[in-house]
Amino acid sequence: MTRSLGYPLRLAVVSLLLLLTWTVAVPLFGSPDEPAHLYKAYGTAHGQAIGVPIEGLSSNIRRFDVPAEMGLPPNVMCWIFQPSESVGCALPGATGAGDSTAAVYPPFWYGVVGGGARVVGQDTSQRTYRAVAATLCALLIAAAFAVAARAPSRRLSPLLLIGLTPMTLFLAGTVNPNGFEIVGFLLIWALCLHVDGDAAPGRRAGVIVGSIAAMLLLSRFASAIWVATGAAVMVLTIGVSGVKRFLNRAFLVPAVGLTAAASVVLVAWSRYAGAEAEDPRIATDMALADAARATWERTPELLRQMIGVLGWLDTRIPTFSYVAFAVLTAVVLAGVGLARDRRLAVAALAVCAGVIVIPIVVNVASAASAGLIWQGRYTLPLFAMLGMLGMLGWQRRLARHPDERLLGVVRWTAATCFVVAEVGAFWQCLRRFTVGSGGKVWLTDPLPWQPSIAPMPLIAINAVLVTTFALVVLHGTARPLVGDVPHPGSYDSWPDGETTAATVDR
Repeated sequence: MTRSLGYPLRLAVVSLLLLLTWTVAVPLFGSPDEPAHLYKAYGTAHGQAIGVPIEGLSSNIRRFDVPAEMGLPPNVMCWIFQPSESVGCALPGATGAGDSTAAVYPPFWYGVVGGGARVVGQDTSQRTYRAVAATLCALLIAAAFAVAARAPSRRLSPLLLIGLTPMTLFLAGTVNPNGFEIVGFLLIWALCLHVDGDAAPGRRAGVIVGSIAAMLLLSRFASAIWVATGAAVMVLTIGVSGVKRFLNRAFLVPAVGLTAAASVVLVAWSRYAGAEAEDPRIATDMALADAARATWERTPELLRQMIGVLGWLDTRIPTFSYVAFAVLTAVVLAGVGLARDRRLAVAALAVCAGVIVIPIVVNVASAASAGLIWQGRYTLPLFAMLGMLGMLGWQRRLARHPDERLLGVVRWTAATCFVVAEVGAFWQCLRRFTVGSGGKVWLTDPLPWQPSIAPMPLIAINAVLVTTFALVVLHGTARPLVGDVPHPGSYDSWPDGETTAATVDR
């Protein structure tokens, strides 16, 4: 048992330490809407549910009874949306604690994070909320890669790193449920790697899938889009014959039952909270065609935001970080193309189309009531699905023509792109907050602001940890499963199957 847990434990520890470097590097309130999420988490943990209305403001914006010391610096806007400014311009003190634009959001994530901070007795410390949120994300990341390590395509696990963009890690290390949502769907997509096989998944698989879907639905409204879209893409991937294996009571009752129950609870919560896609401050009267055109024209920026536009969407990361993830994406899609599998190709095309089309559809629907609300980070749960499809594609290609050298190139290219992009983004993140995005690159004294760990040592720690994480994935999946065969679909490896965890960590 100890040996079987070695790989996921190493992943959990290293990924948590990696996320904590982001927690330290980002100043308080340095993540998008972090004050709103912090106050919602505090309020949820203290039984305040949705807070109280604020006269003259949208019904979605409400106030929680929060200790005054949790407030923002009085002139916080001197650096928020001002990437050339250091955080050092902020004045001491706190003001305005409690107002939240996230008040009516689903409560699960907020209850867990706020409850965790309260349990440890640090429920006024923003760093504690961040640490609890990072721990949840680290556990989900470790679970995703551990699940992938049980699949026939396990040696291609580095391709799953496409879901851990710098933006994902930035969000996961701060108080923002979006990071939790992204890595939660990464885990669901990792489970989908086990669709190849002859045996049908059973009750335990249904409980796992249904529980994760329910957890995500009760944390983010947008998760409903990705649950539905992901199910449709998987139907395209496995076809009618593959779907039939899942149409059994043992799997369907818990999987569909838990998902449906969460959906009912989500609808009930929405009615109770009065949640509406409404914000008169940014609503627009533009025609539907104009809203669609404006979103289409913003597509390049939305794609950059998926990879990383940090701060409050005000800080681009280095060009080479974007290029590194472009290369990783190309490697993933190459596997789909070389698989010569029509279903897989259609599924990948559907994901790529969804990344472009879904923001347009949502913005068209929300323009009149809440403006053009879509941000690139919202699409990351779907974008992460490409890693799973790429793994299945390369597995099919290498099953036809085994080539250890090509497999090594794919694995190391994916890992290298991930490390290069993350280190570059982290450095730029620290640069932006300490001296401004255009300031000096070598972050040594004198500095207008610096985190609790000096910037250059913190960058070195981050680089070591992200490299270690990539190496753990590479080493932990270096060999095929015991009894693996040179073609996919030969055995069932869902959680109910006979593949043992002891064969994984070798």
